[in-house]
Amino acid sequence: ESLMLTADKNVINVAWIVQYRVRDPQRYLFQIKNVTQAVRDISESVTRRIVGNMDFDYVLSNRDLLAVEVKAELQKELKALQAGLSIGTVQFQDINPPDQVKPAFNEVNEADQDMKRLVNEAEAIYNQKIPRARGYALQIVEEAHGYAVGRINDARGESQRFLSILTEYKHAPEVTKKRMYLETMQEVLPTVESIYIMDKDQQTPLPLLNLSRGGSSSAPLPAKQ
Repeated sequence: ESLMLTADKNVINVAWIVQYRVRDPQRYLFQIKNVTQAVRDISESVTRRIVGNMDFDYVLSNRDLLAVEVKAELQKELKALQAGLSIGTVQFQDINPPDQVKPAFNEVNEADQDMKRLVNEAEAIYNQKIPRARGYALQIVEEAHGYAVGRINDARGESQRFLSILTEYKHAPEVTKKRMYLETMQEVLPTVESIYIMDKDQQTPLPLLNLSRGGSSSAPLPAKQ
């Protein structure tokens, strides 16, 4: 009676015990001819029905829940028969696959453990890599946002500066042009290493004046023709 069929069409070996006490002696003695056999048969019927509605893996891993359901159903059936009994304990001692399929079942368990181990390792790598990638992506986004704000502010500053110069130019064109020229030369000349002085009447440049190194070089000027 220990071999049962589960809901997913697998055979499982189930062993259990039932402990009960007499609640009503009169019914216990006269209502049912063989109380022990009745408890045995009803508990087997109830257990088969409940196990038959569960999957194989669920039965293996939930024996406590199975015992609770069997106890409740068994007590209900005995009450309907007026057996005068009160169920104290239903305990499943052993739930295993049949001996013929134990090697295959063990292989399945090992494969399941390997799968869980690989899944845990993958989740560990995921938890390590993904937050780092998200942080790096957030950093890039923030840097891009800062760069955009900087460029916009620079553009606004340049446009405001241009408008200010334009206003001054409209009031005093010559003075503004001369000031802009002098400011530009003041900014550019300190970075120049060589300066050539050109004579508009000459076809060739005049000698080089090396002003940036604190010295000067000179050569005779070519005679004008």
